[in-house]
Amino acid sequence: MRAFVAIPMPEEAVAPIVALQTLLGCGRAVAEENLHLTLAFLGEISLAEAQALDEELAAIPTQPLVLELAGADVMDRARPDLVFVGLRKNPPLEALQRHVAAAARAVGIDLARRRFRPHVTLARFGRAYGPAEELRLGRFLEASADFTLPGFAVGEFVLYHSTLDPHGPRYDRLAEYPIGDLPGSDWAEE
Repeated sequence: MRAFVAIPMPEEAVAPIVALQTLLGCGRAVAEENLHLTLAFLGEISLAEAQALDEELAAIPTQPLVLELAGADVMDRARPDLVFVGLRKNPPLEALQRHVAAAARAVGIDLARRRFRPHVTLARFGRAYGPAEELRLGRFLEASADFTLPGFAVGEFVLYHSTLDPHGPRYDRLAEYPIGDLPGSDWAEE
């Protein structure tokens, strides 16, 4: 199964993010129910690996976590593949991400070695990225450079199963882990 670990956006953050998406005018917007902050993309893993990872993730100590979204940007200036809203520096979030990555590696999941750049993807660009999209994207990035969202608490991180579909991906929750509470999970076998 294709899987990842992420923080879903709570209700109070979704409406402002969706409002920002509507200003973009290009790309394929991420569905409202799919808005999240990825902690670790796991790729293709087995059910046994997912179950072992569940035990590791459930043991991660967490502390209350408040996120502050700030500014929009793209991942690759030369050929943007996605546009996102970034986050202000957040040591507790960075610590959580390191714990999640360590848990995945502890059960033998090979993660790509790259710097953690926390963000919430607003839209993705396919092959149809051309001069018109470049102009719209440039205007959007200028207009949203000062976008901020007051801090909001997040209550969980989630192990997701991702199913790719021509109409967009579908994310199913496999397990949920409270943030700032006692470690534990709710495992859902499919």
